[in-house]
Amino acid sequence: MTPIQRALRYYYAVLFGFLCLLLVQFWPYIEASQASVYLFATLSVLGYATMFVSPVILTGELLELLVRPRGDEVPRWKLVLVYGGVWLVSLIVVLVGYTDLQLFKLYEYHFNAFVWNLLTTPGGLAALGATEETTYTVAGVVVLAAILLAAMLRIIHRVAARSRQGHVSRRRGLVVVGLLLTSLGVVQGVYAFSSYTGQETYLQAASVLPFHVNTSATGLLRRLGVVQAEKSNALSLAKGKVHYPLQAITTRPLEKYPNIIWLTAESFRWDLFNAEVTPNLWAFANKAMSFKRHYSGGNRTRMGMFSMFYGLHAPYWYAFQTQRVRPVLMDLLIDKGYQFSLRTSQSFTYPELNDTVFADMPEGTLMQALNEGEPWRCDQQNVDHMLAELAHFEAGKPRFMFMFFESTHAPYTFPESAVIRPGYQQVMNYAKLDLMKDADAIHRRYVNAAHHVDRQVGRILDYLEEHHLLDSTIVLFTGDHGEEFMENGHWGHGHGNYFPEQQIRVPLVLSIPGYRAQSFDHVTSHLQIPKTLMTYLGTSTPAEAYTLAGDLFQSEDFLVLGNYNYLGIKNGDSKLVFPFTGSEFFRYDVYDALDKRLPRNERQEVVDASKSVLDRVVTENRRFVQ
Repeated sequence: MTPIQRALRYYYAVLFGFLCLLLVQFWPYIEASQASVYLFATLSVLGYATMFVSPVILTGELLELLVRPRGDEVPRWKLVLVYGGVWLVSLIVVLVGYTDLQLFKLYEYHFNAFVWNLLTTPGGLAALGATEETTYTVAGVVVLAAILLAAMLRIIHRVAARSRQGHVSRRRGLVVVGLLLTSLGVVQGVYAFSSYTGQETYLQAASVLPFHVNTSATGLLRRLGVVQAEKSNALSLAKGKVHYPLQAITTRPLEKYPNIIWLTAESFRWDLFNAEVTPNLWAFANKAMSFKRHYSGGNRTRMGMFSMFYGLHAPYWYAFQTQRVRPVLMDLLIDKGYQFSLRTSQSFTYPELNDTVFADMPEGTLMQALNEGEPWRCDQQNVDHMLAELAHFEAGKPRFMFMFFESTHAPYTFPESAVIRPGYQQVMNYAKLDLMKDADAIHRRYVNAAHHVDRQVGRILDYLEEHHLLDSTIVLFTGDHGEEFMENGHWGHGHGNYFPEQQIRVPLVLSIPGYRAQSFDHVTSHLQIPKTLMTYLGTSTPAEAYTLAGDLFQSEDFLVLGNYNYLGIKNGDSKLVFPFTGSEFFRYDVYDALDKRLPRNERQEVVDASKSVLDRVVTENRRFVQ
């Protein structure tokens, strides 16, 4: 065995141990506590660490074979080539694993299609709101990892060069590798069996580890006579060719069509709506309709925007976005000759509003995304432009104006003049935040940012009132979804299969000409907005042809919430959650009125009692596709 071979073997062993320690960091997210589940988790760690280190081993062995010296001396360039290749691949493996761990700690999902979409879609990374401090820290972590791995390789090379005895024999090495590969095979076998028979404890433990392989052995197990679980391990909803609306939209002509100003704020949860934080909206609510128990259609921007414009559940997003289907509400406005000015301080490409809500807008539509610089400045500049446009309204031509405020998205930005909560977190370095310690100071930033948004909304409302435009203008303000600040152990929004009140409950203030000011206490949802506006605009087509909800003046039987992979049904005091894309193993989770997950032995009673609701939701999520 050459010194290079010996050094590489030592390095593989050390890297394998590090990867095992990294994977063990995911264990706190395993729900079950049985010894058999942790034995499965241990074998999973050994098997997956083997899988993750294999690219490093293949790279090292291939390069070593290509440059293997014929004499005793090894040219320096050969050492650099072999060790450089191994160092680069191991750096990638370590960084991907570490990043996935941090991602899972924050949001409880791994690298997946959503993360890939975030990385590859224009505006995706910017939507994260990462600060310069965070970027510098991440760069520092990458540099530190690179230095440590290079130093470890150098030390191991020197040790191996001096060591002539005691190396592991080829036979013993093959035995160890064989045992590790066997553990990976056992893990995949247990997963396939658990998936087939519905052993949720093992499936949940497997889902905790990154890049787990969803092995299937349905044919083999069926031939062996193993009884399959009644529940399917996959459920795919709203897939197929979009058939929407189900019939042509018919309307009665109005003598005059109102202008519409639609204002949406990022991550704007319901408890920001009060006289101190949002005094302008609070005062305006006395002249408008306010809905005190209003909910978004999900805890992600895509699902929140989709639900408020389409009145449909989250699973439909994918088919509608791929096939670029506009909401019938926008079609109606286009048909009635509306002029459109659409503004955002985020992006129209992420989330993909240019493929959905505002797909293929008519010529002359203004779509302006101001997202360079601090979000609070962008919000202020966008409102400047809106006010300039309002000053040049053309009589007789109804206008639809849309604005998406970004200040209340992390890192929550605002000018000092908007501070009403001093003692806020001064530096938002995501890589260094101690969420348990800093949550209150971060929340203070959020409140200040919301106050800034209210000031900008107030400028618009003041103009409308001063120029007597409220009698001819529909004004709507709401949030796309809410935001959590560790009330239930999370920060932000969109965490796994989890829909806490803080992430889904939002304000809704709506002024419609001819409707009296009123405060409503019944539960309402974003899904009820389209029917409300379509009816006011003269639509006579039955709502069932284009939406899954009624209007805002009646309470729905239950609420349906969604994110990228999961649907939640809020029915009374409980929330029933399950995956809908087929990319996750199928199981039901149930949360109580305090958003605490019920123990597994208490969930089935809720599931059984919800069967009719579940059947209805599944049917509704297949109504508009063929």
